[in-house]
Amino acid sequence: MKFLKNTFAFIVPLTAMLISFIIYMFASNILENYKIKIANDYSIVIITNTPLIKENIKSLADIKVDKIITLEKNNIIKNIKSNLSNSSINLLKRKLPHFYKIKLEVFPTSSKLNTIKNILYKNKNIRKVEIFSKNHNSVYLLLLLLSQISFILFTIITIFAIIIISKQIRIWFYEHHEKISILKLHGASILYSSSTILKYAIISSFISFFIVSAIFIYLMDNIGILLPYDLIDIVIVSLTMENSLIKVFLLSFGISILTILGVLLKYKMKYD
Repeated sequence: MKFLKNTFAFIVPLTAMLISFIIYMFASNILENYKIKIANDYSIVIITNTPLIKENIKSLADIKVDKIITLEKNNIIKNIKSNLSNSSINLLKRKLPHFYKIKLEVFPTSSKLNTIKNILYKNKNIRKVEIFSKNHNSVYLLLLLLSQISFILFTIITIFAIIIISKQIRIWFYEHHEKISILKLHGASILYSSSTILKYAIISSFISFFIVSAIFIYLMDNIGILLPYDLIDIVIVSLTMENSLIKVFLLSFGISILTILGVLLKYKMKYD
């Protein structure tokens, strides 16, 4: 009971911080996967006066070009040739400009698309740029908002968690001040003297890690809890269990150890 009382104020903020971290991991991963998934569901069509040198266009607005597809003139003419004579068709073949479809590696935002359009128009050979999208922008912006909100939430909770954890560690040092002082008088180092406090912190970190690991595994199988119902069928989560849990473990102990060392240094400077 005493142990739980001593570690409760340490476990709660650390657990809250780790939960906000896994939510951020989910949101960030879903956003990246959605960008890749919809990369082929839009197209940028350009019309040029002369054949386009495809090798000159490797990226647009810092987004790599996946491929540039030449739209055959014959396919375009095929749709309208029933109303034209042979001479008109031959003339059209000679006068018709060149059409290309540009595919990017990831789905760009509306601002990126406008930037891409402006970049393409700087090419004197390009007569017209048309961008066709399948209404993915609203979903993308929603996922982007979720990702940004989760990151801000994680940052704020981390700051408060560090403050609360450091206060709890100072309380532990105050409670064990007499014991630490006696051990130091007998030549013990500050680390050895505060071994009880370090034990509390390590065990608390393990408890937080196991709690959040269980929540993470549950969310992996029930991702719908984090997302609006309409997005469940169109988003993909590709987080690997091992890598994600390693990140949670490192964050849990990293924050704990750094906070302990900070308070320990301050304590040493005050009483040495």
